Amino acid sequence: GFGWSNGSFTVKRAIVCLILISLAVLVCSDQDYYLLGVSKDASSREIRQAFKKLALKLHPDKNPHDPDAHKFLKVNRTYEVLKAENLCKSMTNTGKRASRISSKDSIYESWNFYRYDFGIYDDDLEIVTLGRGEFDGAINSGELWLINFHSPWCSHCHDLASTWREFAKEMEGLIRIGAVNYGDDRILCRSQGINSYPSLYIFKTGMNPDLSDFAMQYVSSTVTELWTGNFQRLMETDHASVGWLITFCINTGDCLSSQTYLKLAGMLEGLIIRSWIFILHGVARVRVLPLTLKGSPGWLKVK
Repeated sequence: GFGWSNGSFTVKRAIVCLILISLAVLVCSDQDYYLLGVSKDASSREIRQAFKKLALKLHPDKNPHDPDAHKFLKVNRTYEVLKAENLCKSMTNTGKRASRISSKDSIYESWNFYRYDFGIYDDDLEIVTLGRGEFDGAINSGELWLINFHSPWCSHCHDLASTWREFAKEMEGLIRIGAVNYGDDRILCRSQGINSYPSLYIFKTGMNPDLSDFAMQYVSSTVTELWTGNFQRLMETDHASVGWLITFCINTGDCLSSQTYLKLAGMLEGLIIRSWIFILHGVARVRVLPLTLKGSPGWLKVK
C-alpha cells in the first residue's frame, strides 16, 4: 500500500471511502435503513437480502405499467448508499454519515438477475460472502479459508454453486468457506489477481513455511499428472468410478505449486472417492469436468 498510517487509520482506506461516498452518497440517514427494513448495525449479508426481497417485488420488469415504478430506483440507490457506508464502517470505524442520496439514477439489472444471480450464497449459513470490508480480517484471522471468487455472469460459477454448498456443509467446523462476488467487489477481485471465474483460493496466515514443509511430509495424498498417453485409460477404465478434481493449466508459470496440489488433495480426503487430483499440462483452454461429492453430482474447477 502507500502512504503513512496513524494507528488503525490509513490514508489509503480513507481515500477509498471518500471516493465511494462521493459516488453514491453524501451520508446515510436513518430513513435509508428504514426503507430497506434493516437496523443500523445490519451486516452486509442482511443488507443484500433485504434489497433482493424488495427488488423482486418492485422491479419495473415485474410492474411495467406501475406509475410508482420509481420506488425501485429509490430502493436501488439506497442499497448502493448502505453498501458503501457499510464498507467504510468496516474499513475505518469512523462515525461519519451521509445526509442525502444522489439525485442521479443508478444503474440496475434485470429482474432475472436479482432472482437468479444476485447474492447466490446469502442464504447459506456455512458460506461467508466477503466484501472488501471483511476480506482482510478474514484471511488474516489465522483460520484456514477456502474462498470461491465467482461472477454473476459466469455459467460455470452457477454450475459450481450446488457443489460449493455441499462442500461447505461437509467442511463446517474444519475450515472456513467463503465467497467473493465479482459483481459486487471488482476492485477486491482485481487486487487478488483474479482474472478467471470461478477461481478457488486457499488463505492461511501465521503459518511458518518450514513447519508447513515438515507437516506436508506426512500427507499421503497422491497427485497424478495426466497427458495424452494415459488420459483415456485412467478416465474410462482404471478409475472410471471415482470422483475427480482436475485443474488445467499451461506450461508458462500459471500452474499451482506441487505442495498446493497436495494440500488440496488432503483437504478433499473423503469427498473425492480416492482423493486424487489430476493435472493436465499444455491445455490453454479451461474445461470443467464433473466432480462427485458422495454421490451428488456437481462441478468444480480450481485455479
